[in-house]
Amino acid sequence: MAKSGKRAELEQVHDVYRENLKEWEFFGRAYRGGRSWQEAELLYRYHEERRVSYAERLRQTPMDNHCKSVVHTYSGFIWREPPKRSFGSLENNRALLAMAVNADKQECSLNEFMKSSQEWASVFGVCWIVMDKPAAKVRTKADEIERDVRPYLRLYFPEHVLDWDFTENPFGKLELSYLKVREGLKSAGDYRYRIWTPKSVEVWRATRREEPVLESTMVNPIGVVPAVPHYNTKPLMPGLAISDLQDVARVQMSLYNDLSELSQMIRSSNHKTLVKNAKDDASTGAGGVIVMDEDTLPAKKPYLLQADADALAGLLDAMERKVEMINRMAHLTPLRQYRTQISSAVAIETEFQILNTLLAQKAAQLELTENRLFRIFCRWEGTDFEQAKIEIIYPVRFELRDRGADLEYLTKAKAVAEKIASPTLRLEIDRQLARLVLERDDVLEVVERELRGSGGSESGG
Repeated sequence: MAKSGKRAELEQVHDVYRENLKEWEFFGRAYRGGRSWQEAELLYRYHEERRVSYAERLRQTPMDNHCKSVVHTYSGFIWREPPKRSFGSLENNRALLAMAVNADKQECSLNEFMKSSQEWASVFGVCWIVMDKPAAKVRTKADEIERDVRPYLRLYFPEHVLDWDFTENPFGKLELSYLKVREGLKSAGDYRYRIWTPKSVEVWRATRREEPVLESTMVNPIGVVPAVPHYNTKPLMPGLAISDLQDVARVQMSLYNDLSELSQMIRSSNHKTLVKNAKDDASTGAGGVIVMDEDTLPAKKPYLLQADADALAGLLDAMERKVEMINRMAHLTPLRQYRTQISSAVAIETEFQILNTLLAQKAAQLELTENRLFRIFCRWEGTDFEQAKIEIIYPVRFELRDRGADLEYLTKAKAVAEKIASPTLRLEIDRQLARLVLERDDVLEVVERELRGSGGSESGG
């Protein structure tokens, strides 16, 4: 059935959306795991395998979710230390204070909201954050505060953002000039479309049986589209960036199939398959039964088939190598792998530096996104962003040292320093040891003052 003009217009999507939707859906399933992963039916089908048997194999095959592990490992390092925010002249702004503790009006703090945004951007490569404000009519600022009418944040996955457009302003800067998102309603196939432009905001409702209806329209009070795309790392183009799961998810799918094979092989190895004639009175336990054709020669007697148990070792070795592949792809080899061979300190340090650089890129994107969001907030509050002097600082260096190796190195260096007549050298080694073993900054400051007071004279004692 041909779609009406308005319905077709609402369902029109961006070229980037059309080209990447299946990828985004796959990455989302790979991260969520569980039922979402099972329903994707990503196990290979055996030749002439019955639907019932395939469904049972899907139900029984476990999933080792490396995608979630990778995303949460990155997130754990980035959010070990929360960002530092200075709100300048808005330090006592009631709307801003309320958003800091309840950013999305769903009891999620600003830190938790940004952490969730970072994790989903890690999954999809990009997610979209809209800073909206209720259109409730109030007469004074006091009424706004009393009724909690204030800007709040809303997170959209790229699957929900159908279309967008960036326009270059006279100064060469790209600005978001159009955004269309689709929200699912309770009934399957029913949607609500929200469309923002610098001049207007429209909300449409479309059901399967009825023509789309314009629920509301209003003038855009701030003159800009109140949305920011948050990128995982530097974007490839507006609305698209690389997901951390781009390659990891496919290796995870391969491991998922290996786990199914492993389950089948273990079952076959532990339980033999009985091959018999149809009328032979024989049965087996947990193993399978193959019934021979009635025309089989009577001299053929029932016999047992035993699976090749040696193949298990080869499959397990292949799975271990795939896990190593994931660790290398994600630069997490020093953190997620039990090493069977000794790696040089230089190699481990290099891996940590690569990971630190990746985390710093992610933190930089978070800082950039927050600055853009607070520019929108200032527009909602009628305040100039530059004069407000809001500052957001995310950490750019992350503690990724191998403490055991560093402690051994410094201990040996301290023993060598005993033979060198340099109090400064011994003092510096003691400082490095203190920084390695102490996590609290206040305690570290006390220890460093004590070391400075001693002048290094007792550092070798």
